Amino acid sequence: MVAYYGELCTEDYEIDKSIADGKELEFYLSFVTDQDMKVLEPMCGNGRMLLPFLERGIHIEGFDISEDMLDLCRAKGRALHLEPTVFNCRLEEFKSNKKYDLIIIPFGSFSLVTDETAKRSLSNLLNVLNKGGKILLTVMIGQGPFEDVPEWTEADRFDVRGKEVIKSRKMYFDNESKILHSGLRYQLTSNGIVEKEEIMDFPIRYYEEGEFESFLKNNGVYDFVRHEVEDGYGLGSPFQVFECRN
Repeated sequence: MVAYYGELCTEDYEIDKSIADGKELEFYLSFVTDQDMKVLEPMCGNGRMLLPFLERGIHIEGFDISEDMLDLCRAKGRALHLEPTVFNCRLEEFKSNKKYDLIIIPFGSFSLVTDETAKRSLSNLLNVLNKGGKILLTVMIGQGPFEDVPEWTEADRFDVRGKEVIKSRKMYFDNESKILHSGLRYQLTSNGIVEKEEIMDFPIRYYEEGEFESFLKNNGVYDFVRHEVEDGYGLGSPFQVFECRN
């Protein structure tokens, strides 16, 4: 059974990816030039970026495939006396009559939609972008080579409400599709007995240098610039952002 970002995976994600800050947050906030701007964050997850925006009085909405992630986002919002507007939806199925001035997909999440799905997803975003608006996309670029891990291999252990969760992974890289199939298994245990298990396959599309630029052009986006954010994820961890203009 595949359950993207189920309860246990959400707990794991929250441990070290709770709230965006530092240069990463500063970069995305720099594109909000007017408090009346309407912002959308597809794939918003646990609200790590959405909630800091909301705290600053920015009108932002978000959606995600995972109800567990959205529930966590709402709970974190309530703890901050905020009411985030978030809903469940797949990016490739997203439609809306609303228009937005800024659309952001941080943290490489656009690489989780692949090939034809990515084309439909980009088209959906362009359809809800106001004239003069911008889309900020991050993808995984030029990383590897990857070592295949064919069998489940323990990667971590952590506690959830007094019980231990064993996190295992296996993965392989498909050189033809350039997709890293990263499997994650979470087992909630008590006294050595597995009480709950979540298994997921995260296909992550890695782009070669210049390939995502070609993807944008082939799908009607010609006005864009690529930003390099030094130390964006911390010292020595830069990331790239494609600023697409309408």
